[in-house]
Amino acid sequence: MGTRQGQWSLTGHHLAEANWLDVHFEAFRPEYEAMLRAIGLEPGWRVLDAGCGSGSFLPLLAELVGPTGHVTALDVSPDNLGRLDQRVASGGFTCPVVTRAGTVTALPDPDHYFDAVWSANVSQYLTDEELTAALAESRRVVRPGGLVAFKEGAGEHMSWYPADPGLLRRLVEANRRMSVQAHGLLRARELRRWLERAGLTAVWQRTTLVERWAPLSPVERTYVGDLVAFMTKTAAQLPLPDEDAAFWRAQGDPASSDFLANHPELYWCQGYVVAVGRVS
Repeated sequence: MGTRQGQWSLTGHHLAEANWLDVHFEAFRPEYEAMLRAIGLEPGWRVLDAGCGSGSFLPLLAELVGPTGHVTALDVSPDNLGRLDQRVASGGFTCPVVTRAGTVTALPDPDHYFDAVWSANVSQYLTDEELTAALAESRRVVRPGGLVAFKEGAGEHMSWYPADPGLLRRLVEANRRMSVQAHGLLRARELRRWLERAGLTAVWQRTTLVERWAPLSPVERTYVGDLVAFMTKTAAQLPLPDEDAAFWRAQGDPASSDFLANHPELYWCQGYVVAVGRVS
């Protein structure tokens, strides 16, 4: 099994390129769709997918709001917007869908325009100040009584077997001092409090564990292989213990029997939180 290159978008965000996002979504589709279904969208609603990536959530968003609803898909990355435009042009959505370039920290929409904002795997790219701004903007563009929902990966819930369970934690902690993204993944468990501080009410948060066991499906193998390759490159730039550095160097050969995605007893786990609040 090989790994693919190019997990960066044209904005420079790690793990934000369109092909990577599509593989990521397909590998975790059942859990991701269940998380979206749980937030409480209603037929006829106008919804903003803020930081929508390549648009993987759009078909389900359109299904949930139905033919009388409307979905706006916003992203800052030109390559993701190109993929979005192709998806919208191909049709097949159950409601009108429009695409728009923009940033979650300065939404180009009037006050109270939407019934809900959905933002998936975006907050990891934001500093604390930018997350505060993004939540304020989401609250601004949603009508009173509407919903704001932020979904994010929770870095402390990621684990695998067989491997030293401390490897990932040490990698993320070392990277946290250098990377906004690593900080954002470890901050995800606190999202409920961030929504409360933003003035949202009736806030709740739920954690979903995504667990995969060998033998992996083809898309799961691609996802795990790509993520391990990315981590290996990251590890080479960090001051890690010698034993950790040796482990990551050994992961540099995707054809090796030691490569995690190839291990016949692999257990892979990642955690995701969704925090939901209402505009008062």
